[in-house]
Amino acid sequence: MFKGKIIPVIGLAMGIFFLAAHFWGDKFLDSIPPKSELVEIAGEVEWVNRASKKSRDVRFKIVGKGTFVHNGLGSTLAKEIYEAISASGVNVTVLANLKETQKPIAHEYSYNPVYEIVANGNVVRSYDESVASEKRGAILFPWVGLFLVFASIYEYRKNRKKYWFRT
Repeated sequence: MFKGKIIPVIGLAMGIFFLAAHFWGDKFLDSIPPKSELVEIAGEVEWVNRASKKSRDVRFKIVGKGTFVHNGLGSTLAKEIYEAISASGVNVTVLANLKETQKPIAHEYSYNPVYEIVANGNVVRSYDESVASEKRGAILFPWVGLFLVFASIYEYRKNRKKYWFRT
């Protein structure tokens, strides 16, 4: 019963979610705001950390300005950002969204997301790269959604024939 009915229902629900997120996601999912809505903040980095060695988030604090996070796609990008701003005395300029706050569970700080990072005059991650990265990630949503919908229909029909007397 579990394989024949429950798994297809879960797959169908997930597939519909992925399709809805792709087609109507701008209504309920946050995306990167326009550059005009972001605030430029500059200062010296007080501390930098990553949640783990493979983490894709880089969290840092600018002296007297607040705490910020860069949520990227991939741990290689996070490593590059971490290495660029972790040296002592690094001055950074970031484009931050001060209207959105992220507070991870069991953290003492809340973070504002950043979409552009310039360290000592060198662009580490540009706003345009962040937008392009999000668009590349969004391409997968409809394909994963369609796959899950068709796979769940197939799985249900395959098991329905096997257990015809139980349905």
